[in-house]
Amino acid sequence: MKILMLAWRDMKNPKKGGAEIVTDIYLKGLTNLGHEVTLFTAAFTGAKSSEKYNSYKIIRKGGSLTVSLHGLHYAKSHEKRFDVIIDQVNTIPFFTPLSIKKRVAFFHQLCKNIWFHESKFPISWIGYLFESIYLKLYKNTKIFVVSESTKKDLIKYAWAKEKNILVLENQIDFKPISKILEKEDYFVFCGRLTKSKRVHDCIKALSKVKSSKLYIIGSGNEKYKKYLNKLISKLNMGKRVIFTGKISNNERNKIMSKALAILVTSQREGWGLIVTEANANGTIAITYNIEGVVDANKTGYICSENNPKELAKLMTKVKQNSKELEKKNLKSLEFAREHSNWEKNVKELEEWLKIT
Repeated sequence: MKILMLAWRDMKNPKKGGAEIVTDIYLKGLTNLGHEVTLFTAAFTGAKSSEKYNSYKIIRKGGSLTVSLHGLHYAKSHEKRFDVIIDQVNTIPFFTPLSIKKRVAFFHQLCKNIWFHESKFPISWIGYLFESIYLKLYKNTKIFVVSESTKKDLIKYAWAKEKNILVLENQIDFKPISKILEKEDYFVFCGRLTKSKRVHDCIKALSKVKSSKLYIIGSGNEKYKKYLNKLISKLNMGKRVIFTGKISNNERNKIMSKALAILVTSQREGWGLIVTEANANGTIAITYNIEGVVDANKTGYICSENNPKELAKLMTKVKQNSKELEKKNLKSLEFAREHSNWEKNVKELEEWLKIT
């Protein structure tokens, strides 16, 4: 097959995240199966207009706000060259239902309430209402998603048909550890430092838990990081919170493998891959009850209410019940082993694309 995917970022984009990693795995996998794959995405400072990456072709044009228009034009102009065109919807869609017949869509998650945490008024409301409108365009499009949560959201908000949606749960791209390591008295947060991730809730929760430390792994919005540092000072937590910045996956895994739990407090996720990655290091997750993360967190603890008080209760429970924690760590590791086969996902996607 000749496959074109439209996406807003690629692996070389400085702002790449989990969605780009998943995209690369699928495109590289489809290429390895013998398909001709092209990715159309946004340009960025210093980027080449076209190049090969992991054996598939990347074409770049437009910025974060205009890539959808350039992508739709490219797809329509070259539609006859491709057997299928994949419209990856991540904040701003490519609107392929308006003019492309040989199309499918790929959703990691919906934005919904994230708009109110990542954007100021009136952009937040404009984005929220805009999403509510454009989702309806995809109601008759075949879609693949990363979790049951995203599937349910599309049925609810896009009026999509259940029979048209394929769920491919995200996998991890490294081998789970063979033996669970001895735990130390700290918790870990791992992700972008933005308001929608609610890192501040993790810090507030830690202030209610005796002696433990919190490792915050990742980088992001500098203004938000300044707010976090002010909060840490206000709570007199300077010696208990460690910012690592962006580190290698090996360093991250070493920290996660000895943590009591990973804390995930996002507003919304597609799958919550960081939960599975923590599980692969023999570490459970304590999470808020949010879309996407509840699909991934099958072996840890989920807060009954999404606030620092409830988070702190579960953190304290983990500290006080080592036997239960040991059992949960073993179950978490097993869950990760069941979600460490990207090749199976790629093959399933290939078969689905052939009959679409």
